[in-house]
Amino acid sequence: MFGNAIQRVISRFKNPQKVVNLCFIVVFLFSTVLTWREAVVLEGAYVSSQRNSLDNVATLLDRQLQHNIDNLLFYRNSMLYALQSPISTDKTRKTLADFDALRTQPYWQLRLDLNRSLPMNGVSDEFVNNSPLLDRDEQTIHTELSSALELSYIMRLSHQTQTLPRRMFYASRSGFFLTSTPPPNDPQIVALYYRLVAQPYFSSQSPANNPDRALKWTHTFNPESTTGQIITAAIPLDYNGRWYGVLALDYPIDSLHTFLQQAHNEDHEGTVLLYDNELNPIATSAQSLPLHPMFTAPQLAQIASAVTAAKAGDEGELRMDSRFITWAKLNNYDGLLIKVHTLEEGVQGEFGRISIVLSVLWMLSTLMLFASWVVIRRLVNNMFSLQQTLTWRANYDTLTRLYNRGAFFELARKLSQECKQQAQPFSVIQMDLDLFKSINDKYGHSSGDKVLAHAAAMLSDAFRQGDVAGRVGGEEFCIVLPDTSLEEATKVAERIRVRINSKELLLKQGTTVRISASFGVSSAFEFDDYDFERLQSHADHRLYKAKQEGRNRVCHTD
Repeated sequence: MFGNAIQRVISRFKNPQKVVNLCFIVVFLFSTVLTWREAVVLEGAYVSSQRNSLDNVATLLDRQLQHNIDNLLFYRNSMLYALQSPISTDKTRKTLADFDALRTQPYWQLRLDLNRSLPMNGVSDEFVNNSPLLDRDEQTIHTELSSALELSYIMRLSHQTQTLPRRMFYASRSGFFLTSTPPPNDPQIVALYYRLVAQPYFSSQSPANNPDRALKWTHTFNPESTTGQIITAAIPLDYNGRWYGVLALDYPIDSLHTFLQQAHNEDHEGTVLLYDNELNPIATSAQSLPLHPMFTAPQLAQIASAVTAAKAGDEGELRMDSRFITWAKLNNYDGLLIKVHTLEEGVQGEFGRISIVLSVLWMLSTLMLFASWVVIRRLVNNMFSLQQTLTWRANYDTLTRLYNRGAFFELARKLSQECKQQAQPFSVIQMDLDLFKSINDKYGHSSGDKVLAHAAAMLSDAFRQGDVAGRVGGEEFCIVLPDTSLEEATKVAERIRVRINSKELLLKQGTTVRISASFGVSSAFEFDDYDFERLQSHADHRLYKAKQEGRNRVCHTD
């Protein structure tokens, strides 16, 4: 039952080529949509992979920076505790006495216990008095020095456990500093101290510039660094309303390069870069920073607009040219990590290979579908042509190209019933070629076929719109004329007779023949009968009467 229903639906389509085209278009659209959906899922997996890769690096860097910041806060708390409760020992009293003796010198260094503490380095009273940022308060200087001596013990012990190479230091406004990389006691102390207090990280920690007294990051130029750059995390030291100085951590660019390379070593695709808050490149997971900027000014503006409203820890991605950009805003640094993944790296990577395979499979399936469409469409065309040929041969006479007897009788019955229902006249013409047998006997059957084809052509030329003719015997033809009276049908028969008899037919070289035909005409109105077979019988009877009266004539009466 279901199969019959499908056949009925298909049979409604008069053009099977459209059905084939529609089916293949639907299949192609479905395969394309499925491939597109797989590509979307693959793209989502690719984006997640890039995010996860950068997130791993950001997490490692954030964790390390958080550890360093916690240490920095611990150093400040230790100094605050020491300022609150200074310890006085023989060694500290001797060290403070040494300071009082050396404080007028251009530079000095206090060495308490080099096996357990770091040396304290300082400059003269004159140097401090000449700088507006510095202030050597006589009421607090000894307390600060003794607190700094305690800090030197802690710095000496804790700095050995650090994993990210850097320098930790305390720069005091009272004209001295502690550093985890102590210098020798030479004139360079003055230059080192001047460089510490002249850097932006120091002045930015003044109460006016940092009213919240929070940790700040700066990216500065350091001539002694191999790369000429250095990152500093600084926090102010305040007690009883006095700004004592700055505790800070320096991160050399080389150490950040090494850290990013180690953190990114498991993922060989793409390049991770560390940028400061002004989108200046600091460090990279590549061998070195690119010689030329990786982003144009409009591209940097696009990145800035994307990260400006982002909070610490937020992530995102951008597409620029043929590059896929993933960014992550760090929690513990005023900057962000950016991973750049080029199209070439993407093609060579796992997702690129999967995308290529998916594209190739789609192309192959599309080519196979197209080839199948061509073959099936050709088969359908051939079958349709064969069906049309068989249908034509089933309904038409191949020699005269008129309806054959079966198809003609079926159509004639239908037309007669339509005329009967509409009360219209209906006429029938029966036609027979005169002396056709003698032409066959004298000139052969091929000549007889030419005569039949010629007569059918003349017959068709004399048709009116709506008239139908068929070959109902060897040389017999019948014509039905809907909505045509007996008189009008007689005129049509006469026109056909004249047309056939007026032309000579060339049978073969040097031989021509003029043929004639006899006609019998009947009408439904004269017999009050629309039955086609009976009307055809009346017309056939009158046809024989025309032959008996001499042939080549039309007879419409009994």
